[in-house]
Amino acid sequence: MTQYRVLAGLDYPPDKRAEAGSVVSDIPEKSAKWLLDQGLIELADGKSKSSTKQIITEEVPAPVAAEEPFDANAQDTDGDGFVQDGTPHQRPVEEK
Repeated sequence: MTQYRVLAGLDYPPDKRAEAGSVVSDIPEKSAKWLLDQGLIELADGKSKSSTKQIITEEVPAPVAAEEPFDANAQDTDGDGFVQDGTPHQRPVEEK
């Protein structure tokens, strides 16, 4: 039976799931053809029948926001009841 290495997590019939890096042998033949063509799986021996390059995924770090300085006189310009929204200094509007 042909074994395939999964290159991207996928669901396949009947109600199965394989994660990237797993080797499976129960992918239906008619699905295997287009999965190979799309570069989502490869033959487990590393010889892919597809000319499509392997999909590489990597985690991209979240952008780091510039630290907004504390503003003792901040105003609630959007009317949501908080000042300095989305910063470590977010706080409810003080009643005066």
